[in-house]
Amino acid sequence: MPTSPWLDFTTPISDQMVHWPDNAPVHIRLTRSMAWKDAANVTELSLSAHTATHVDAARHFLADGPDVTALDLNTLIGPARVVDIEHPEFVTRAELEPLETSPGDRLLFRTRNSHREWAREPFNEKFVRVRADAAEWLRERGIVCVGVDYLSVGPADTHKILLEAGISIIEGLRLQEAAAGWYDMICLPLLIEGADGAPARVVARRRE
Repeated sequence: MPTSPWLDFTTPISDQMVHWPDNAPVHIRLTRSMAWKDAANVTELSLSAHTATHVDAARHFLADGPDVTALDLNTLIGPARVVDIEHPEFVTRAELEPLETSPGDRLLFRTRNSHREWAREPFNEKFVRVRADAAEWLRERGIVCVGVDYLSVGPADTHKILLEAGISIIEGLRLQEAAAGWYDMICLPLLIEGADGAPARVVARRRE
């Protein structure tokens, strides 16, 4: 059987997996089971909208921002560049400035977060995050989508800069096996009315 050219950049959702400390924990359980003589297996999910791989809507940090149903899928589907970040604590403007970018680009940051299987470990408050100066650079360059390899892109000021600029944010990407370079990406968040974010499936295919 031929190997699929598509790579899965999605962090699997699992019972009691790591979650943002003040968000709802993740619970997955059977409510009906054929082992219990039920006619079918039925799974119940209880989780935050910001679990594992997910997309933030503007409403997450902007009081009057639109919900996840208003996300522009054109920002979440198309060429995307995986960029290796060397700084051990932050994605900084200084490290991004040498990149050649064009308006409309999508950037996915692979940091030291991806050196571990973070989804299977306790919450790490020392995760690498996007600093506000880097967010301002992304806005200035006309970037339309930013992806990160942990549960959050960064603090409130970083979120606000990106969301006010209409930049889509993908958080919780699984980039452990992703090499730097260009990919065709498809990111499809769940269509949840009124939600400030939604879990998403993200797949990518290396561009020649």
